[in-house]
Amino acid sequence: MDTDPTPGDPGTVDALASHLTTWAERLDGQATAADDLVNTGLEAAAWSGLAADVFRDRLRTLADAARIASSRHSAGAAAATTWLTSMTTSQNTADAALQDAEEAQADLEEAEAKVAALSVEHTALLLAADALQRAYASGKESSRRTMLDARRAEQDAEDTLIRARFAIEDAQERLDDARKRARQAAHEYDAAEKTFASALDDALQGAMPVIPAPQVAAFATAVSKLSAIAGSASANASLMESLTRLTPEELGILIAQDPEIVQRFWEHPPPPDRVATWWKRLLPEQRTAFQTAAPEILGNLAGLPYVVRNTCNLTIYERAKKRPDLTPEQRKVLSALKDVLARGSASLVSFNLDASVPMVAIGYGDLDTAHTVTWAAPGMNSDATDATRNWSQAAWNLYEEQRKRDGRHTHGVIGWLGYDTPDLVTVNNPALAQDGAWRFATELDGTHAARAGNLPSVAVLAHSYGTTMAANALTHTKYPVDSFTMLGSAGIDTDTVTSLADLHVKKTDVLPSIYTTAASQDHLAPFGSTVGGRAEPNPEVAFSPAGTLAPAAVIRGAQSFSSEGTTLPNGDRLKQTRGHSALGENHDGFNFLNGYAPEGHGYLDPKTEALYNAALTTTGHPGEVVGGLRPTR
Repeated sequence: MDTDPTPGDPGTVDALASHLTTWAERLDGQATAADDLVNTGLEAAAWSGLAADVFRDRLRTLADAARIASSRHSAGAAAATTWLTSMTTSQNTADAALQDAEEAQADLEEAEAKVAALSVEHTALLLAADALQRAYASGKESSRRTMLDARRAEQDAEDTLIRARFAIEDAQERLDDARKRARQAAHEYDAAEKTFASALDDALQGAMPVIPAPQVAAFATAVSKLSAIAGSASANASLMESLTRLTPEELGILIAQDPEIVQRFWEHPPPPDRVATWWKRLLPEQRTAFQTAAPEILGNLAGLPYVVRNTCNLTIYERAKKRPDLTPEQRKVLSALKDVLARGSASLVSFNLDASVPMVAIGYGDLDTAHTVTWAAPGMNSDATDATRNWSQAAWNLYEEQRKRDGRHTHGVIGWLGYDTPDLVTVNNPALAQDGAWRFATELDGTHAARAGNLPSVAVLAHSYGTTMAANALTHTKYPVDSFTMLGSAGIDTDTVTSLADLHVKKTDVLPSIYTTAASQDHLAPFGSTVGGRAEPNPEVAFSPAGTLAPAAVIRGAQSFSSEGTTLPNGDRLKQTRGHSALGENHDGFNFLNGYAPEGHGYLDPKTEALYNAALTTTGHPGEVVGGLRPTR
């Protein structure tokens, strides 16, 4: 529609206001109709499945967009009405100022002419009075009366001249004021015009965008294909079916028209084995097309090669840096990632700023070829917003130590920040561990799927509440991992894991490859186990340090190693872990139950016995653990 009013044309502006009001009412009606269809029409049709969900999402998006556009059009109509009023007011002010200026100018000219004439008359009278004054001074008595009359006439002329000059000043002041009011009216007119133009532009930004016909057709085709998926299929299976049925173009259009599909893939990841099979069957040009069309989905798709995921996630990472709607938490993650990704061997294994909390995973080493791949899961207070730098550093420390302890093989470590970690209040609740476990299990199975035919040794290392989450995950995996190492465990949820034998972990000889350590100065971990009602895998620390709580339940079956510090045969000194944190730090203030280890004395700090031994258990060398292993049977 034509929305460019002719400046100063009230008729055009008034018509525009009416036009915008009409469109606002139409758009509001469209929004209401879309809501009614979603809330009543589709429910009555009992349409279910992925296609129905996508269609409903699109209708809701359209309804929201129409409602916003209606509001913006109403704002545009109000702006037009305001401008029309301002236009009239400014014009009236300018007209009045012009009339006053014309009158003042005429008065000024008249007063100036009068002053000119009076000045001549006054000068003549003044000269005559002076002459008579001299005559009188010479003794001519007859000139006295004439002189007095001349002086009075000259004084009257001077008074009249002064009044005429005042008239000039008054006329000039009125003229200056009229000119000032005219300039002000012009300024207000220009300002109001600019305000109107800006308001109208803002209003029309909310207009419903016109979707090109090919995109509408592609979306309709995509929904039609999704309709063929059985409504009874699980969300995970339905999403897998959508990958196999849709072309890259259709998937891209689907994301554009229904962005919620991206989070649906995150929350209900398709089976990794099927993802890997689908990918292998694609032609190279098809793979490229899918990466271009849907990087936000492929980057987080377990079962794909890690080089593909990194490429896709870096694409979305670069886009995210340009987003205008970022929250402070999201900006904090992006800032941390800038530093973390600067490390040469780093890759972005997963990336989702729009999850319940921002979630990422950083990999080190070539994850598609490494002989060992270790997934490292953090504990309490380790959301990506606050822990991207620290947990990535902890993962890097483990990666470097693995390379030192086992230089004959290549290694990869993934610092996984892919779940909503608890704080001091929610750490006793098992819900966050249960929620995170499903995605973590999918990622572990994804390594097997992506590396099928060239399978690495897969290890899990977890710290604190991460051991609770990881243990839950290891009851959900399809494939067993080669080892599970727990550092400062906050306890195992026995409602999910009744025995460590329930975990899908391979055995070394006759014992399960489940390893655990708890530092004697880490008082927070056993306290958390006790208060949370979880079973402690380290029997030697299963009592409250203050002795005020009943001892935590014990879950046996792991192999324990020391983190107390020791001296190696070559004389190198390994440091003691002296608190609960994975990385030590200089902490001022109250240190509840040694929750903060001193700098250099965390579980995963370099040159600690805990890191040294963890590098051996995660790379398949438990027999080389310093001080040996002690079964907790």
